[in-house]
Amino acid sequence: MATKRGARGARGIPGPPGPSGNQGATGATGKTGATGATGATGARGTAGQTGPVGGMVSADRVEILDVVQGQIENIHRELDIQMKRMAQIQQQVDDLRATIKKLG
Repeated sequence: MATKRGARGARGIPGPPGPSGNQGATGATGKTGATGATGATGARGTAGQTGPVGGMVSADRVEILDVVQGQIENIHRELDIQMKRMAQIQQQVDDLRATIKKLG
């Protein structure tokens, strides 16, 4: 005995896509074509303002060197202070270790 089917319902939302397949082999690379003709040279731009010969005047170089020297001296001074502070902290840590050793 065959059962009768009713009307078909509305189609539902599609499910998630399945995994992608393996990538195929890479095809052969074609030959490189001939190089084309070189184009025409473009128009020359306007000339800008010219500076002093060599870019810097000697006095400017001396001034820059003085500024850099001052910055290096400041860095050296700050590093010296930090090194002294590190030595003080190291001494305090050593004293704490000795105290802990006496207690233990």
